[in-house]
Amino acid sequence: MPDTIDPAIAADWLAIGDSLGLAPGTGRRTRLLGHDLQVRRQPDGALEAWFEAEPTRPCHATDHCGFILLCLGDEPRPLFELTAFANPARRFLYMGGFGIHSGPLRVVENFLDMAHFPFVHAHILGSEEATEVRGYEVELDARQELWARDCKFIQPLASADAKGGADVDYVYRVVNPFSPMLYKHPAGRSAELADIIFLFIQPTDEERCIAHFAISLFDVESSSGEIMAFQQNILGQDKPILENHVHKKLPLDPRIEVPSRADAASSTFRRWLRDIHLRWGIEAQSTEPRPRLSVEVAGKRTVAQDIVEFRLRSPRRGPLPSATAGSHLDVHLPNGQIRQYSVCGQDDEGYTIAVKREADSRGGSIALHESVQAGMQLEIGLPKNNFRLDPRIEHAVLIAGGIGITPILAMARDLVARGKRLALHYFCRSAEHAAYRAELEALLGMNLHLHLGLSPQQTEDHVRQALQAGGDAHAFACGPTPLMQCIERVAAELHWPADRVHFEYFRRTTPVEACGPAFTVELARSGRRVQVASDTTIVEALRAIDIHLDTSCEQGVCGTCLCTVIDGQPDHRDQYLSTGEKASHMQMLPCVSRSRSATLVLDL
Repeated sequence: MPDTIDPAIAADWLAIGDSLGLAPGTGRRTRLLGHDLQVRRQPDGALEAWFEAEPTRPCHATDHCGFILLCLGDEPRPLFELTAFANPARRFLYMGGFGIHSGPLRVVENFLDMAHFPFVHAHILGSEEATEVRGYEVELDARQELWARDCKFIQPLASADAKGGADVDYVYRVVNPFSPMLYKHPAGRSAELADIIFLFIQPTDEERCIAHFAISLFDVESSSGEIMAFQQNILGQDKPILENHVHKKLPLDPRIEVPSRADAASSTFRRWLRDIHLRWGIEAQSTEPRPRLSVEVAGKRTVAQDIVEFRLRSPRRGPLPSATAGSHLDVHLPNGQIRQYSVCGQDDEGYTIAVKREADSRGGSIALHESVQAGMQLEIGLPKNNFRLDPRIEHAVLIAGGIGITPILAMARDLVARGKRLALHYFCRSAEHAAYRAELEALLGMNLHLHLGLSPQQTEDHVRQALQAGGDAHAFACGPTPLMQCIERVAAELHWPADRVHFEYFRRTTPVEACGPAFTVELARSGRRVQVASDTTIVEALRAIDIHLDTSCEQGVCGTCLCTVIDGQPDHRDQYLSTGEKASHMQMLPCVSRSRSATLVLDL
């Protein structure tokens, strides 16, 4: 086996074309994993293949399920099983090999993504009226094949012979990192009658590939041309998007692309690639620390009792990175502390944040109120958003308590600008504590509901009324812990779906559970190892050997200590990462989270 073949994939069988495309007594040149190869079919139908640069070095070749498959390693894995393919009632159509100027792993991940159906394949595989990706199960089986089961999606035109919209059942199967297939059938039809769609990728180079598209199906009404035109149209819609990725190779660095709950299959796929230590076709992970921005305090003013607004702009007066509604910033304070503040506004000049002076401040709010003045420079992190306002939402109930108005104000501005329905309920101790009241009244009119000086029971009554009137809305809430717990409780009593109620917390709503079985942390950059005792956090164990991570809340809420996991399975105990981020096991918060594996390797 040539040394340049990644051992993680050397034993895999990879497609280079359809079996009927190479007649007996003929041969052709092809390329696989960066190597030029010669493939020939003998007069008796047997296949042989060899490296063009080393004619005496053969590679394995076979026909299987309508494809010519090659393996460049010395000891191939067993071929994947597909007994349904042998059913004589099935038609097999090879729809061609399509060159794509993008990394082959990118193409596979796109194949696993249902969330893009309504937008890329509108009126065919999805529509903007039905964008929800329902929950589904993902696993790696004993044969190291990835399966995603119970995938369902409403599709206006699911296949060439479809007569209208249908709720379609999907089962995704990935037999090796470059060979995905899909079992697809309308809900109610037997799974044995499912169409089997192959998108076997020929990884020619790390940033180029050929997608071999084929289907095995029972459709006897549609002509081959109709079926091929339908399926090729789908791939044609994906191709320009794939070719416009900034990173052609697949990035496994979680700082580049953050998964959501709908990305369970692609998150598991990425985790699989990391577990087998694949390097070929993977975007090199940056070892640089998270970038910071230098900003100037362009203005400071009081907007309510104990609440001060700061306007931050670039010292060069240039634009700052976009901060979508719900975003927050890490602000590096003059006293060395790092604190997180929601962005309540962004314009051409920069960001606006508002900070409440807390009576029990640990130094953050006091430093901003007393030490930071207009004209000073600060460092901030890039905007991060774990409280995202999905642009597809048509109706929202916004609930803010006190300084929790900051991300809610940004959401209200965004919804109004896009002409969406909303109601904002703002709970404050008194009128003097209501930040941005005049702007909110002008912006929202009758859609602003200001609740002042209420008892806990009165607060619960108004929360209940707000959610009862919500109908099909999504609720977004930010405020002190008692208010958030009230909203959670009332939403559950009213049977609001969990995925339509969104929270941003000031601090944990449950006690920190940082204890558990002892484990070892290995620091990938230095090679150092540290034992984490059952009653010690990772952050504390690192401090003991004089390694100091940036931290702030140490409750798993703010995200300051966020680090990348290279190997091992974290035991997530934070309230910062999204469900999708936790499922990917690519990042963790070492201030509270632990390890389910004996050793955890971190990018430190």
